[in-house]
Amino acid sequence: MKRRHFLAGAGLALAAPALTIRSVSAQAVAAGAGFPFSVASGDPTSDAVVLWTRLARAVDDLTPVAAGPVEVEWIVASDEKMSDVVRRGIGIARPEFGHSVHVDVEGLQPDRSYWYAFRLGGEISPVGRTRTLPSALAPHSRFRFNVVSCQHWENGYFDAYDGMADDDASLVLHMGDYIYEVGRGGVRSHESKTAPATLADYRRRHALYKTDTALRRAHERMPFMVTLDNHDALTEDTSDMAKLKLRAAAYQAWYEFQPVRHAPALSNPAMQILRDRDIGNLLRLSIPDTRQFKDRESSCASDSDKNFAFGVFQKACDAASAADRSMLGAPQEAWLDERLKTSKARWNVIASTVMMTPFDMDHGGELYRYLQSWDGYPAERARILDRIEKYKVGNPIAIAGDIHSNLVSDVVRRAGDDPKTALMSEFVGTSISSLWPDQLAKPMQAALPANPHIRHYEHTRRGYLRMTVTEDRWTTDLRTIEFTDKPGGKVSTEKSFVVENGQAGVKAA
Repeated sequence: MKRRHFLAGAGLALAAPALTIRSVSAQAVAAGAGFPFSVASGDPTSDAVVLWTRLARAVDDLTPVAAGPVEVEWIVASDEKMSDVVRRGIGIARPEFGHSVHVDVEGLQPDRSYWYAFRLGGEISPVGRTRTLPSALAPHSRFRFNVVSCQHWENGYFDAYDGMADDDASLVLHMGDYIYEVGRGGVRSHESKTAPATLADYRRRHALYKTDTALRRAHERMPFMVTLDNHDALTEDTSDMAKLKLRAAAYQAWYEFQPVRHAPALSNPAMQILRDRDIGNLLRLSIPDTRQFKDRESSCASDSDKNFAFGVFQKACDAASAADRSMLGAPQEAWLDERLKTSKARWNVIASTVMMTPFDMDHGGELYRYLQSWDGYPAERARILDRIEKYKVGNPIAIAGDIHSNLVSDVVRRAGDDPKTALMSEFVGTSISSLWPDQLAKPMQAALPANPHIRHYEHTRRGYLRMTVTEDRWTTDLRTIEFTDKPGGKVSTEKSFVVENGQAGVKAA
């Protein structure tokens, strides 16, 4: 579908015969209630997908539309005109979840596009397009997906999403920082200058981000799989009740505005984030939770220069290298071990929010690292690489976001190792709009000679990664946008890199 068709039927007036389904509400609904946040889909499997919407009067009016739960009609069709209906039913918009709707539609066919819509009385939502994944048991020869992360409202517009209109991708993998709780100033402003402090505050922040037109178009066009990074919710290890209450609010608001399958328990500062998918026999995708179970990030802060790189890069003290230090926690590490051990897939992907690649930097003659990444958990990373080697895992690939830069590398055990010894390759994607300031970028650029396993590093461009996977080759296109400080930037492919089946190491395409 061409760019002009990217919004699948947003203004389409559905013919009555195509949408003859009941209109029933469990409670009286306020006048003007409808679908101002449009629609989205996510967490696809080979036979199911989650359809999402949220009832409201307007994007800036989040007052409840009813005193109790509301029944919302949904319909799924095999064609864009919504004439060949394959599934229909009633979804419940519950007040405790902000009258959001999450419908897990099952019984769909694998590797197939569907169109869907919601209706509340006489109000019809935009029509969205989604797609199921290939069957986990079937041979599959090609799969394309996009990887995005880090979209700060104030830093810029999200128009990089419009570059996906002609990509023919089956999935968008969002690696976190869907919202930012902090204000940094820039080309547009948050709804409040203060960080969210309540559930209502987080709801307003998510509502604002959902008004970005390019982001909404992408949600209407493709299913998303979304995970959380540090700006989405408080993730620090804490027993402070006020902070735990705030984290529970952040998780709940995130769920209310995302097309995800697993709802958090109300007022609970924990939720299921981990996901895994098999894309036919072609690709095994493992998305661990890198935030809820990790040991404290700042174990070396007291030994570090707080004025260097805003304190983000820290001295590599002995505490960071402790054998029992973990990002995943023991149960999740065992889950990943089983995924690696039993995989028969041609390609095996670990998609974590932060960079797997080791990266050494010098500051005043002392070794510094980015300890919020896997460099802060080197013993656990070594165990993962040991398992990849022991199980002879086929074509391992790491994917990450977080650093607002494009970085392509061969994952060696230690920075400075011969890249030919690398066991896997990694693609770190730049941000949709968030900036990576010179105070962080310059130390990394200066350290590139000491890190020969880094094949490419560039921090000034915004955009996303486009992954095309076949039996013989993995191709990653660095898709970057002209500008984000105003609307209308055009996306193009800056560089492309490939990994050949059975051959470790990244090459320029």
